[in-house]
Amino acid sequence: MSAELPFFRYHPDPLASGSIRAATETCACCERDTGWIYTAPVYTAQDVSGRFCPWCIADGSAAGRFAGEFTDPYGLDGVSEDVLHEVTRRTPGFHAWQDPH
Repeated sequence: MSAELPFFRYHPDPLASGSIRAATETCACCERDTGWIYTAPVYTAQDVSGRFCPWCIADGSAAGRFAGEFTDPYGLDGVSEDVLHEVTRRTPGFHAWQDPH
């Protein structure tokens, strides 16, 4: 897909962090090959077969369809519900050996 990647306010460069990379995989949510795929964790109790495209993360459809989150809400006490929702359900997470603080 030649379109620009969606902008993520709380993770502005997911390519540099390795959370999103170029790939020829089909998105588990929209079932399209967009040319980009999410590579970091998703937290859900559902069985997800495959990965997500950045657009399904950005619009919340991946988190909504699979009742999942991309970032652990631990440590986000005191932020508004809107920000919490955007960070956990509409922003790519990243690989880390410890939870971020």
